[in-house]
Amino acid sequence: MLIDYAAITHPGKVRKNNEDAYMVSTLDGEEPPINAPPRTRSATESGMLAAVADGMGGAAAGEIASREGLAAVAVFLFGHWSLLPKEALNESTLIHVLKHAVEEASQAVLRYSDSERGARGMGSTLTAALLWGGHAYLAQIGDSRAYLYRNKMLAQLTTDQTLVHEMITSGTLTAEQARVHPQRNMITQALGCPQPIVVALGKVALRRGDRLLLCSDGLHGEVSDEQIREALEGGYSSRRTLEILLEKAMEHGARDNVTALLLALDDVALPLPGPQETVEVQDPTANLTMRSRDGLMGKLGRMLAGAK
Repeated sequence: MLIDYAAITHPGKVRKNNEDAYMVSTLDGEEPPINAPPRTRSATESGMLAAVADGMGGAAAGEIASREGLAAVAVFLFGHWSLLPKEALNESTLIHVLKHAVEEASQAVLRYSDSERGARGMGSTLTAALLWGGHAYLAQIGDSRAYLYRNKMLAQLTTDQTLVHEMITSGTLTAEQARVHPQRNMITQALGCPQPIVVALGKVALRRGDRLLLCSDGLHGEVSDEQIREALEGGYSSRRTLEILLEKAMEHGARDNVTALLLALDDVALPLPGPQETVEVQDPTANLTMRSRDGLMGKLGRMLAGAK
């Protein structure tokens, strides 16, 4: 799967520190340097990881939390995915390895927080996409987002784990009211939380011409979905598209750090979308029985424990 991608990150107009972080890498551990120019990467059978994290905490703790979280996810995936035998490289295995990696990342952030007095209470969001086998497998913690642009339509792939989203779901708040609610940035899940986290998982089939966008709330909180769609519709390079989105966020105040990662999926190996084909996010665990889940988790646990 050949992928052209670009990333952009900016502290915004208000914050002194940039507590956001991003990562793009194949699972052989080849990570591009920060602020690298747009490039094309081949996602091999071992998969490709793209992720955005938004840290929080006093002083520089937020910066540490986002980077520790991403590093822990990557190290876990790089270290354990390569150890799995080829016959175990299937969707079920991938789902559980990805979920386990996010849970380990949360523990890594928590351990750092507990060991450093100045980092107490730090945490981070995480939105990760693992591309493998013509699909994107999503893992979500907090309110960074993943979008997919297809057939001139923009679909939000992830669901914000926030207080206002829970209020929208319960009917006590409208989406319009949520955009200006004073507690709109209060997340209900974060890496580094002392309680067990709830990793939201998703799966979407990829089509030729898709544009996969991962971003922190510094972008989607300032730039509307329609403005994001218009930028993606412009036909610009991945880098220029992100520059346009950053410009719009700055025009609207850029009250938070702004980070975005855009992947252009133009590989001829991917099937073309149908003329009216929409984006469907599936629950990747829906077809697993409780017995197969438990059995797989036990098998993985033994394999992973042996790799430590």
